This record gives sequence, structure tokens and C-alpha cells, in this order.
Amino acid sequence: MTHPDGQLRASHADRDVVIEQLRVAAGEGRITLEELEERIERTQVARTYDDLRALTADLPQGKGALVAPGGGGGVLELRTKHGQVQQKDYWVVPARIVASCTSGSVKIDFTEAVCSHREVLLEATCGMGNIVVIVPRGWTVWVDSLTTSMGTISNKATDPGHPDAPVLRVTGKVGMGSLKIKYPRK
Repeated sequence: MTHPDGQLRASHADRDVVIEQLRVAAGEGRITLEELEERIERTQVARTYDDLRALTADLPQGKGALVAPGGGGGVLELRTKHGQVQQKDYWVVPARIVASCTSGSVKIDFTEAVCSHREVLLEATCGMGNIVVIVPRGWTVWVDSLTTSMGTISNKATDPGHPDAPVLRVTGKVGMGSLKIKYPRK
């Protein structure tokens, strides 16, 4: 099935996702080494999401599968009262994320995430706990409509963003806790 946005141009990162999926398929014996080489060559010259999707259409769509534009749909909700919630490693970024903690902590690490959205909205609400957001270099972070009572809001991800990288828009409120946005450690 063709996604309505399938004619959008694919990025290098999108091609890398498909190449990894093809390597896994070859390792599992789903395609031969000759098919792997041929499909990797076609992946490297693919221009659109539909071009890439055609290369994996006959493979299981598990971890590492190409996400359609607008993929990772829905809302990711990360909520805790007193505990710790983490979203890290490989994951597919939805267009909207709700992070909420009372006195616990929420950590959202986009470093290894796959994001096909141009803009992602993070709605952060923090009582006495803390929320830590880690974004890759190149991402743009916009802090919009964020308020605090006695807590702290710190955005250290302020380098100019890459024009093709996602924009993370952060909104919400912090009570007595903290919200920290930063780049990964080198």
C-alpha cells in the first residue's frame, strides 16, 4: 500500500534505516547475499519513500523498518508520579509527546530515535520531579509557552539547527521541579 506522502523525498537517514533492515533480513536468511547487494544499490539511489518502501515490501516490518512520513503516529505518553520513566535507544518518534511527572523523573533521549516528522510537539508538565530531554546536534529546539513557579527550565540545545533536521517544540509548565534540554555527551 502506498502512503499518501510516499512521493516525499527520502533522506540519508531513511536510506540507512532501509539498509539496516535489509542486512537483518539477509542475516535471517530471508534474502540472499546477491539480493542484499542489489537492494542496497537500489536503496542508495532511491529518491522517495515509495522507492524505499518497495525494497522492503516483502519483508516483515519489525524493529528498524522504514517509517512512512507522518509515521510513529499517535501520541506517546510518558507519565509517572514517583517513579522513573525513560524513552531511549531505538524508537519511532510520534508527532506529539506528553511527558508528565509529579515527583519522579522522565528522560526522553532522541539520540537513536527515528523521526520522520518535520516538527514534534513535546508537552511537558513537571511538579517536584524533573524531565530531561536529550536531542541530537542539528535538531532545532523551540521553547514555547513554558512557565515555571519555583522550578527551573534550562535549554542548552541552542546551536543553530540543520535545515533538514526535526524541530522540537516544547510547551508546558514546571512547578518546583526542573526541565532540562541538552545535547548528548560527546
